Amino acid sequence: MTNLQIFIGLLLTLCMVLRPFLYKPAALLFNLNMSSFFTSVWLIFGLIVTFPIFEHLLTDKFEYVLTSPYIWLSVLKGCSLWLAIKIQQSINKESTSSSTFFLFVSMALSSIINNVFFDEGLKEYQLVCVVSIGIVGLLFFVYGDAKRLSIKNKIAFVLAVLFWTSFHIEDHLAISNIGWYPHLLISSLFMFLASFVNKVTIRDIKTIFVNRTTIIAGIFYTVSEFLIIYSMINIMPVSFACLFMRLAIPVVMIISAIKYKEQSIKNQLILGVVSFALTIPLILIK
Repeated sequence: MTNLQIFIGLLLTLCMVLRPFLYKPAALLFNLNMSSFFTSVWLIFGLIVTFPIFEHLLTDKFEYVLTSPYIWLSVLKGCSLWLAIKIQQSINKESTSSSTFFLFVSMALSSIINNVFFDEGLKEYQLVCVVSIGIVGLLFFVYGDAKRLSIKNKIAFVLAVLFWTSFHIEDHLAISNIGWYPHLLISSLFMFLASFVNKVTIRDIKTIFVNRTTIIAGIFYTVSEFLIIYSMINIMPVSFACLFMRLAIPVVMIISAIKYKEQSIKNQLILGVVSFALTIPLILIK
């Protein structure tokens, strides 16, 4: 990996460390649909603000985007993301570390699918490392903090794995065919529509723009999402970007053990260190 890839990757890691803790208060204070709603609103706001910069990414091939079958992947992601964020926030209420650790399993599944069917191009040792990290994710489900989740949120954990696996695949295919800006715009609009038709009140709309929790979480999510997608299309393969984001998980686990008493620090540290060690060959081997 190049120095630029490592630098951007570490920024992605920092973003993913902060995300669950910024969203935790929203999970505790508001109904689950609120998180999906304010996320979509702030994403759309970010897209409007940056439109003068990125407008050519949409207007130069507007007709192609509208007629491309890959646009339906963006629509599917938007509608699915509405539900997926609700599910993740439900897990976050019980276990912050569980609301991030499922991403190891989804990363492994999506990497296998992307490489077998869609030629993402990971080398054999890279694929072995990624799959091994996924196995650690399964161990967390059995032996880590996820074991104390309610039956409802254990089901949510499995659903979250499936949703984020599909998102990684949809990103890989849609971005490479219609571009990252149209993909983000369409998925954000459909997440907004799905959230809006599911019991959004006037009070909810006001909360998005006046409540400090939703403002900080929404804006941070928007900025970090732009960085994530830009890095995927311009700097590194999707699986590498996903890898750096998952490096945040061991840090989240340790903070969760200290702050929220999730399992023992030893238990969280063992799973976190093993997952981190498995990423070292991916970073050090050029």
